[in-house]
Amino acid sequence: YMNRRLKKILLFIGIMLVLPVMAFLVFSQQILQSVIGKVESKLDRQYGLVMKIKDARFSGLMTVSFKSILIFKPGMDTLVHVDTLSAHPSFWNLLKGNLRINELYCSDALIKVVTLNGISNYPSIKNSEKPEIEKDTSLSKQPVNFSLFLNEVSNSVFNFAPQRAQMNNIQLTIINDTLNQSVILQQYTADDRSFKGKIIEKGTDNTWSCEGSFSQRNKNVDLTILPGTSTQAVPFVSSLAGFSIGFGSIHFTIENLKYQGGKFYFNGLVESKDLSMHHLRISEDTVKIPDLHFRMDFTACNTSVTCDSVSVLTLGKIVIHPFAEVTMSGHKKYSLRVITDTVEGTAFFQSLPAGMFDEVRDVEASGTLSFQLKFNVDPEQPDSLDFSTSITSNRLRLKKVGQLSKMNSEFIHQVYENRRYVRSFAVGPSNPDFTPYELISSNFKNAVLTSEDGNFFFHNGFNEDAFRSSIAANIKAKKFVRGGSTISMQLVKNVFLTRKKTIARKAEEALIVWLIETNRITSKERMFEVYLNIIELGPNIYGIGEASRFYFNKKPAEITLSEGVFLASLLPHPKWFKYSFDKEGNLKPYLAEYYRVVANFLLRKNLITPEQHEALQPIVELKGPAKEIVVPSDTVLIEQ
Repeated sequence: YMNRRLKKILLFIGIMLVLPVMAFLVFSQQILQSVIGKVESKLDRQYGLVMKIKDARFSGLMTVSFKSILIFKPGMDTLVHVDTLSAHPSFWNLLKGNLRINELYCSDALIKVVTLNGISNYPSIKNSEKPEIEKDTSLSKQPVNFSLFLNEVSNSVFNFAPQRAQMNNIQLTIINDTLNQSVILQQYTADDRSFKGKIIEKGTDNTWSCEGSFSQRNKNVDLTILPGTSTQAVPFVSSLAGFSIGFGSIHFTIENLKYQGGKFYFNGLVESKDLSMHHLRISEDTVKIPDLHFRMDFTACNTSVTCDSVSVLTLGKIVIHPFAEVTMSGHKKYSLRVITDTVEGTAFFQSLPAGMFDEVRDVEASGTLSFQLKFNVDPEQPDSLDFSTSITSNRLRLKKVGQLSKMNSEFIHQVYENRRYVRSFAVGPSNPDFTPYELISSNFKNAVLTSEDGNFFFHNGFNEDAFRSSIAANIKAKKFVRGGSTISMQLVKNVFLTRKKTIARKAEEALIVWLIETNRITSKERMFEVYLNIIELGPNIYGIGEASRFYFNKKPAEITLSEGVFLASLLPHPKWFKYSFDKEGNLKPYLAEYYRVVANFLLRKNLITPEQHEALQPIVELKGPAKEIVVPSDTVLIEQ
């Protein structure tokens, strides 16, 4: 009796399993056409795209085959054309309501992205119709849950990336007003164990080969990309982002993807050999990194994404432990911490990327170095930002400093503006306009210190409070409106580096300042002497020697207090000097406030007497060539 009962139960279960399969086999073509119709309707409604398929059918139980798929905007170039496509989803995942592509075969496909004269053949996401769920304002106002979002994205990527695949002649073309470039996935094969492929750039000899392993089930990838030559640039990047990048090899892994306890975890590795990149915001020169190794560990919860400090970035001999976090709780907040392991002095400098630290990469030193940086900012409360940085050295002794010691004796200073050479002049006794420190009026020296860097003789080259305030001011203005450079930093920028505002220049500037100041390569007095002899104080007027003659036809030692304050006021915009005067050659009233602030500071520092403070007025008398520019007596002369 029990056996008969068990047989009936098994028969019933078998029938319940077979019936859906039989129904699917009978109505499979109708189901497929219904699904295609829904996709076509959605593409038209949300994105204004038309999809046409010449033939679509099931071949076998689960394999879907397509012939001649077209997707396009009416009246525009075809966006997608696929000649042959065959996909085999996982049956058991479908039973669980989850679509996963096990096998994919595709040949002769073209994806063509065109934007000409502001008109595109692809839909604008901003202008497309929003999905119905987003029309509910109560739902659309809900903040993004980062962990759920990243988990959904990773699931989609691994479900639609087939475990087994064969692809041939898949072309991607991007055309805009300045670009017409194509790459072709010539061939790609993947099985349960590994994959490999070859990419060529159309119209060139550039090729890339890729190989590795991939697992849908375990959600991991191991990918190595090898270019035909290390000098070839990655296509599309330069034209689309103004950023060029090349490499000798790239090794990339993704592993340990998981969603657990409301958090999303992700580990990975990026390794490169002979990496080169160029972007004008990073550096004027191509940045070259022979060896880069980044073991990354990311965590996302509902309101933040974090690169954990267990991550390790290695550049040569420099081992860096980065921590970065973006928090979205009402608005974005940013945190960054960088700590390096202790590294031997010479190895530290030799490990710095070429193209970013060329002035210091040849420095040789005994002892050790380590670096720390901390930065936290809430853009809604920029005045509360937290910023600090330091370099810790232990028994550091410089054995070779190269050009860093050139200020200790006479040298040739070259002036560039916007990468254009302007002029050169000697900074030393051979130049008749060079003025030794003791022969420069203290009125001018004190006014410059007050205006630019009141603690120059007491700090180590940096003023973190001023730098912190400048960052806050720039965040408030949402653009660069204020710098936080000390005189030391301005001097290093002018003597050793270009004046371009790049990340590389600021980083190298800070390192050179630290080396010169901490190791006393050049004395403070000599640094200030060089600074006063090279600063721009008018159109093609450099140094106090030229400036005192240009404005007042006198020697630098003879500069009065009012004249010294006026010259210091020119430093932010020296070429605009004539706008400080009215048509009669008198200083304009707006300078009265500047004079008052400087005078009060000089009095507090006991650099002037109360009587001098009361007597100081924004009054100067032009006697040099500047007078002919401000109050021309000969129109022909000023035009010349």
